[in-house]
Amino acid sequence: MDRIFPSCGSRVAIWSLALWLMLSAAAGAREIVDMAGRHITVPEQVRRIYAAQPYTHVLTYMVAPETLIGHLSVIREDERRLFRPETAKLPLLGGSPGGGPAVNLERVLAARPDLVLLKGNATSGVDRAAEKYAQIGLPVVFVDLEKMDDYPAAIEFLGRLTGRGEKAKQMADHARRAFAAVDHAVAAIPEEQRVRVYYAESADGLATECDQSFHADAIRRAGGRIVHRCLLKTHMGMEKVSLEQVIAYDPEVIVANDPQFEATVYGDPRWQKVKAVAERRVWTVPRSPFNWIDRPPSATRILGVQWLAARLYPQVYPIDLRREVQEFHRLFMGIEPTAADLDRWLK
Repeated sequence: MDRIFPSCGSRVAIWSLALWLMLSAAAGAREIVDMAGRHITVPEQVRRIYAAQPYTHVLTYMVAPETLIGHLSVIREDERRLFRPETAKLPLLGGSPGGGPAVNLERVLAARPDLVLLKGNATSGVDRAAEKYAQIGLPVVFVDLEKMDDYPAAIEFLGRLTGRGEKAKQMADHARRAFAAVDHAVAAIPEEQRVRVYYAESADGLATECDQSFHADAIRRAGGRIVHRCLLKTHMGMEKVSLEQVIAYDPEVIVANDPQFEATVYGDPRWQKVKAVAERRVWTVPRSPFNWIDRPPSATRILGVQWLAARLYPQVYPIDLRREVQEFHRLFMGIEPTAADLDRWLK
């Protein structure tokens, strides 16, 4: 049985809530065209959004945090202060695969969302996902987040949808400038001179991504030459490799997605043959409170590509990274990072 649907015992309550939602939506509605080209009827004022995937959850958090009805996964206590106050106490709803626990649909409906926000465009086959929610009276709006270059337009679309167009334009313009500056700097570096990077995703460092994996898009865009060259076997990635393979690759930098890897690798004699470890160039991706690079591969990459490009190529991309991180968090995340936060992220 598909994970979106509840057990039989909850269905009466769910259909009652769904009927209430459909009747309420009919009272004041408008038609929009979403980023998959679908004509959708939504409330005149969108006030409550169930962002059902990590991609759309982060986007909504950035553009219209007041509309979020809940989180997809548990917020750790040590991260709570990094969330906007108005979102830190939202309930756990669950979401799509890869976004935490399975969705609690009864709880979602009880929160009375105006719509469900999913990732998709005109070529990605969105009908099946939309139909699942339509069966219980929830309109689905798709926003195009397939590539990093899609992020500015997606931000502006969500801004228009939620009546936050001016703020969204400011954010989208910031993203365009950031991507253009990184692209200009990286273009000046010949391919053969780019830094060889190994992407370590697991605590033991032996799960990675193929060089063309979308999970590694931000690393490539920042100018990293990914050493693990292969064809992606699954959408989830996390390709298993041996330490002998990593030693043979001999990367100059290791980008680590799990903080535990950097915490232990320098004391592990087996890894000392790897150039990046011997030269202490293992960099853990910051998360504040969302990962800057991957998992989810979200709009936080706007900052992540700048962080990585500045570390890989400080001579050709000499930005004031501390100031950029502060500005990004004020504009996109709605928080003021402390000096200790900046020291930890940019150590």
